[in-house]
Order: sequence, then C-alpha cells, then structure tokens
Amino acid sequence: MSKDPKKPSQRQDLKRWDDKGGAPRSHRSRKPHPPSKGEPALYYFNVRTEGGVIEDPEGEVYSDIQAMRVAATAKVRDMIAERDQKGEDRRSWQIEIMDRANQPVLTMMFSEALDPRPSG
Repeated sequence: MSKDPKKPSQRQDLKRWDDKGGAPRSHRSRKPHPPSKGEPALYYFNVRTEGGVIEDPEGEVYSDIQAMRVAATAKVRDMIAERDQKGEDRRSWQIEIMDRANQPVLTMMFSEALDPRPSG
C-alpha cells in the first residue's frame, strides 16, 4: 500500500499553525472575525495588487486591534513612499489583515493610509 505524498506536508502545515495557536492557512472564511479583547493576537498583512494577492507567511503579534491598525498604516505608508521614489503608484492597492484563523479583520486601501490633511 503506497502512502499519499501529501499527508506528511499537510501534517507539518497543521503542526506549524497549531504551534502558533491558529488554524492552517488553507482554512478560509468570508465572515469578518472580531479579535479577542485583552489578549495579544497574531495578524497576517496580505497585500492585494492589480496582479493578485501577496500573502504574509509569518504574521506579527500585536497587543490589540488598535496597535495592529497603527502598524498596518505605517507599513502601507512605507510601501507607498518606497515606490513613489521609483515613480510607481501603489495607492490603488489594498492591505487585508487576517487573524490567525485566516479570517478577515480589516481591509484598507493604500490611499486611506495617507494623511488627508494638507501639510504646512
């Protein structure tokens, strides 16, 4: 009887996400999932471009949703500034923040991360 070659990798994938307290990345849900209050949580910062989605494979832990939102805004501003210097516009991109169960928590257009107030 031959063994299915996919089973060991699936097992490793499950163990990896179990070790981090979450579900495997293959688990998807369309319903927004509110984060738990008072506990640090793992968030993934996926970027949606015109060409598709760039998934965050590692994620980052934040103390609360406000800290995660501040970090997401800073990341987006850095990505915009980096490409503005090269003459590329990323303002139409989106950042999609997922929780450890790979459920959506927040979606933000890159253009929303820019300070709307005039400088000076």
